[in-house]
Amino acid sequence: MVKMNGLHPTNLRRSLLTMLLCLLGFARAQSAAQPLLIKSPSGKVSVSVFKEKDKGFFYTMSLNGELLIKPSSLGLSIAGKPLLDVSAEPVLLSSKTVKESLTLLRYNAQPRQVTYKKYQIGIGKNKIEIALFDHACAIRYQLPNTTVHVTSEQTSFVLDGSTRVWFFERNNHWKLKSYAGLWLQTRIDSLDQISKTGPIQGKPIVAQLADQSYLFITEAALKNYSGMRLKANKNSLSVDFTEGNQGFVVPANENAFTPWRVIGLAANLNELANQNVVAALNEKPDQSLFANTNYIVPGKSAWSWITRGNDYLAPATERKIIDAAAQLNFNYTLIDDGWEEKWKNKWETLKDLIAYGKAKKVKIWVWKDSKYLRDTRYCTAFLDTLSRLGVAGIKIDFMNSEAKDLIDFEINFLKIAAQKKLMVNFHGCHTSTGEYRTYPNEMTREGIRGMELNIMNEPIPAWHNAALPFTRFMTGPADYTPAFFSNRAATTLSHQLALLYLFDSPFQCIAENPITLLNDPIYQPILPLIKDLPTTWNNTLVLNGSEIGVCAIVAKQHGKDWYVAAINGLNTEKKVMLDLSFIKKLSAYKATLIEDQGNGFLSTVKASSQLHQQQITLPPNGGFVIQLKSLEK
Repeated sequence: MVKMNGLHPTNLRRSLLTMLLCLLGFARAQSAAQPLLIKSPSGKVSVSVFKEKDKGFFYTMSLNGELLIKPSSLGLSIAGKPLLDVSAEPVLLSSKTVKESLTLLRYNAQPRQVTYKKYQIGIGKNKIEIALFDHACAIRYQLPNTTVHVTSEQTSFVLDGSTRVWFFERNNHWKLKSYAGLWLQTRIDSLDQISKTGPIQGKPIVAQLADQSYLFITEAALKNYSGMRLKANKNSLSVDFTEGNQGFVVPANENAFTPWRVIGLAANLNELANQNVVAALNEKPDQSLFANTNYIVPGKSAWSWITRGNDYLAPATERKIIDAAAQLNFNYTLIDDGWEEKWKNKWETLKDLIAYGKAKKVKIWVWKDSKYLRDTRYCTAFLDTLSRLGVAGIKIDFMNSEAKDLIDFEINFLKIAAQKKLMVNFHGCHTSTGEYRTYPNEMTREGIRGMELNIMNEPIPAWHNAALPFTRFMTGPADYTPAFFSNRAATTLSHQLALLYLFDSPFQCIAENPITLLNDPIYQPILPLIKDLPTTWNNTLVLNGSEIGVCAIVAKQHGKDWYVAAINGLNTEKKVMLDLSFIKKLSAYKATLIEDQGNGFLSTVKASSQLHQQQITLPPNGGFVIQLKSLEK
């Protein structure tokens, strides 16, 4: 028998086999260590998920090969221990393409198509889901099917340090209770130092990238969990919770996931204002809960609280409010704080006002402090009474937190309200996470610094308003209560009028007293627009010349009619070139231009072609509105 290099053939075969197995094992190890790369439907957006030795799991996000999110942490801690097994490797378990149609009230129930790819990635016994749109990435974690105590989350978002970001600021303890801050900008690597209240910021954060495109970070489908805040640390943002180190408990729920952590992209302000990722990541409405949605009707509302005098809530005064609301084609009036205390026979008084309003085709909303409704049995009984009396909706206030117990309360409240056929307006709350898709009876919510601050010695500056369409309103409708003409701070009358068109809210609660609107001659030029004001929109277009915090110029379509609204966020004059090329047949429209003139309005009727490619001057902190009324029946 021949030996080769001193090895017996049998031993040689064993040695070769051993070497081959070692090489295969090495290859597998090398393959397993490679980042897991997944892509959006067109391949524009790609995400890489990988493990870095014993440091844990990370991801990156790229657009057309350009890195936008640098290596950023993934992870969740349950009772102080990591959910994801650091000894495991990320493995792609499944992928599927999701195609859906969004039919939302804020879009005037006009369907919008969305397509994305949903991936499930296994890490040991646990799963991460990633949804990739061609303009967004969203990440969430599957929770164990047991009661879990979430103590922290490691998800982070690392950007280039020079990136400029928009965030809201209110330097007191109300900042993250009510989300009622002024929208400011800074470099992201300064965000951890700029706030007197500390490095914790609310959502969304909106960034302008080096190529002048936009990126935003927010949350979607918040339920059975604590709301996401963002802790800044140099050029990184990481998930933070109200409960801090104490954490919160999530009951056992089969196939339960955390909310989505969303990174959205927009090439321009028009794409930013029209993003629908947040809504798309929420579940469709429960057909058993929303089999009948006839009670969900968008519209304008009168409001006596913000202009209240000594006769506030006197039944005779509220009847006058209803009379004026009817003359202005308002759908609703809101009975706000104090009605239960001021009215000795509150249910009889409310019943009488509802009957009076019904005769005028004006329905009633009522206000309630949420602290009295935390008990489910009492809440159900209270809402049942409202429903039986014929109340249209309820404005619920002072949640003042996004801790898990308050999120649970809000979701449960929406369900009970839907059972009682009541619409809902949340106040004293966090921003929207798209729950208005799952619960279409949520018409609007606050989570914004709105006009009520003007009566609290914290007047709203024009530049804040010019930032809102591209920041807070990007996440969903908001109850800003616009058109406070008689207490408008430094803004002009036309600026206030324009807010009615710029700011989305299917329940549009108008700040100015309707009696004042009818009786003061200064408002006569705008009454036709107030009477005709839509509160839902088929299409929204952000026009050239818009800049966050500087100028907002937006065109909106309702039916066949178009409206163009603009506001100047600067305290100096600004000239804008009006481009109406989005209307193919200008001759089919009659234009009414409302501008500032001295201490009043100037209303001019023009041929639409006279305004196209024309320069309009916005006065300091001013605005204008153009109604383009279709002449075609």
